[in-house]
Amino acid sequence: MKKIVLSVIAAAAIAGSAFTLTAIAAQDSSDGPARVHMAGVIFDAKIAGMKAELKLTPDQEKLWPAFELAVRDAHKMRMEMMRDRREEMAKDERPSPIEVMTEMSDHLAKASDELKKVTEAAKPLYDSFDDTQKRQFGPLLMMLRQGGPQHGEHGRQGPDRL
Repeated sequence: MKKIVLSVIAAAAIAGSAFTLTAIAAQDSSDGPARVHMAGVIFDAKIAGMKAELKLTPDQEKLWPAFELAVRDAHKMRMEMMRDRREEMAKDERPSPIEVMTEMSDHLAKASDELKKVTEAAKPLYDSFDDTQKRQFGPLLMMLRQGGPQHGEHGRQGPDRL
């Protein structure tokens, strides 16, 4: 497991170091676009690390694109929802409890739909795995959670954390 974690961290560090100088040079006072881009680079490195660590067979390689697309779509939806939430919080208006519950309900519904898509895409891939790959898949999938709480940390956990 340590090799898995180290390979994902190394891939993220390599991808991040190439971006760092460009991000610093391009960064304006808002620093939002640079941060979003960096999060995307790290996410790309995590997916690449996951794929490399699983050591897919040629038949499994054919199943990977559907899974990766579903994971990327879920990640993109989550990033968009986080951006929308930040924009709402930047306003001086305080939402009513009904607005908050409506937003939460919409968020959970979207997260549920995306998780179902990831599950549907992952099933044929997972079913093709050997025992070693099956043991690795869960922990690797959890590492894809961009910015989510890690084991032992406080915070929300749930289906929208992909």
